[in-house]
Amino acid sequence: MPRRPRQPIAPADAAKGEAAELAFRQWLDAAVLPHIYVEQSPLTVPVPLRGQIQTPRLHRGDPSVGMVAFDVKAKTIYPEGLIFDLDEVRKLRNFARLFDCTVYFACLNPEGGERPGYWVRLDQLDDVPAVRRGKVLTLCIERALPVSMDEPFYAAFVRAVALN
Repeated sequence: MPRRPRQPIAPADAAKGEAAELAFRQWLDAAVLPHIYVEQSPLTVPVPLRGQIQTPRLHRGDPSVGMVAFDVKAKTIYPEGLIFDLDEVRKLRNFARLFDCTVYFACLNPEGGERPGYWVRLDQLDDVPAVRRGKVLTLCIERALPVSMDEPFYAAFVRAVALN
């Protein structure tokens, strides 16, 4: 069955996502830790892998754990938890497998404020059943790592790696 084309992201939601990515990049810059920002466009993915992988935008190298990638999201917390698009998770899993890389979702509060953000390691979603017609995964918030961008990035990173 052919896939339906994705709905375009609403401009307000795109702006929230861009603001979250910028805040996360500034946090990494302030930490003076090695990282790169990867432009996401069809030209950065080889033709045979287009539609099969999704490249996270932020990659951080660490000699003790290797390459770690962050897919930054402006995420609302719903009563049932954090909601992830199953197709996006599948593409990120393919990326993580092909590039032997640990991937985290960095879920930031789209409204800003005092509420912390949360990190979710991609493999935490491996045992989460698909819901809503098999299109999304819902992770209860207690399984996510609360992270505040007021703390040093490296402190949050060490806590996240210790949970592996």
